[in-house]
Amino acid sequence: MRRTTLFFIAALTMVVPPTRSLAQNLPEGAGKDTFLRVCSECHGVDLATNQKLTKDAWKLKVDAMAAKGASASKAEFDAIVNYLASNYGAPEATTSAPAPPIARVMPEGPGKQIILRECTACHLPDHFTKFQHTPEEWQAIVVRMGTRVRSATREELDQVQKYFATNYPKVDVAGKINVNKAAAKDIETGLGLTAAEAAAVVQYRQQHGTFREWGELLAIYGVDGLKIEAAKDRMSF
Repeated sequence: MRRTTLFFIAALTMVVPPTRSLAQNLPEGAGKDTFLRVCSECHGVDLATNQKLTKDAWKLKVDAMAAKGASASKAEFDAIVNYLASNYGAPEATTSAPAPPIARVMPEGPGKQIILRECTACHLPDHFTKFQHTPEEWQAIVVRMGTRVRSATREELDQVQKYFATNYPKVDVAGKINVNKAAAKDIETGLGLTAAEAAAVVQYRQQHGTFREWGELLAIYGVDGLKIEAAKDRMSF
């Protein structure tokens, strides 16, 4: 029994903590400690170090990591990107892995990191890219979201509003019917609805607010859903 105990104790003294072992195998450089601390919270760092990507591709990966809740400042995320690009980079001309769709849909600009940090707890970033609004409409949306996001400051929410208004502005497309603005007669002729159906669309809009996508019109009582689906490509919002 004593011999077994001594063997067990000796074995324990030989065990190297995983994080320390990984740290010893990683190249030295600015950002190494931040990379270890932030990335190892959710997965083994070999998930990253087994890849060779361009700096742009690494940035997209790190943005996606931030979208999933990784906790770090913008400066720390930048340090991680630079560390990975320096030590596990691929030539810019080399075709790298496809960019993660979550990060790819988000243009760069002030406010992006705040959205990734605060909004993606409930939404994927591509949720926002489906909509186009006026600055006033985006302001109302951000104010409403701000009541659910306690950690964002007033200045950060202003940045988010400007980001959305700049990258996803409302643009009326020629030849399409803006169902949030059009009169009943224009909806009738433009979308091939009856007068009663067009009137129902306007009434629903007045009672429930603007539409965000064509599928929301399917909820209107008395409107033929097949007609709505057939006309979806002629609608704008």
